[in-house]
Amino acid sequence: MKGVLEKSSSAAPALLSTENDDGTFALVSLRIRWELGPVVCAVLPARGRTARNLAVRPDVVVNLPQAPGAAGESAAPDVPWTEPSELVRPPRLLNCPVQLEARRVGELRECDGASVQLEAQVLRVHADPRWVLPLGDGRIDLSAWCPPVHDFRPSAGPPPRAVPAPAREMAQELGRRFPGA
Repeated sequence: MKGVLEKSSSAAPALLSTENDDGTFALVSLRIRWELGPVVCAVLPARGRTARNLAVRPDVVVNLPQAPGAAGESAAPDVPWTEPSELVRPPRLLNCPVQLEARRVGELRECDGASVQLEAQVLRVHADPRWVLPLGDGRIDLSAWCPPVHDFRPSAGPPPRAVPAPAREMAQELGRRFPGA
């Protein structure tokens, strides 16, 4: 299911799948940053297998898991846990409700000698169909999927009072006497 994921500028845990030299696939757990555009950023250990794989082959799948403790289904042992991607070689993880097929942009940039930064262009978004809104615009219903990211959007309830009331009004609301009144 293709869809549009509403993005926030937050770090989120993710599982990245990349292709090894022998055609098998590697999986690494780390934190990614999805800025307000179609690019995913991650910092990887410079000497790790994932960095070596991405230096040679630019394809990556970013699998975003359900938040810990959220209701979800676990895969049975005899059910496959990966699915082929549509535009890149590494597979997608079926137990992750959102998967981003992506391709490295430019070269990996060295950060501090021990790590490198990955920037990857998102080519396709896959989402669990149960969590895609039925209006046909492909948006994910974030009330159904509990992404493990901090959401900076306001809640659906009434907004808090933006500007404090003058001291006289606050005293009246609290049933107190205001000096000079």
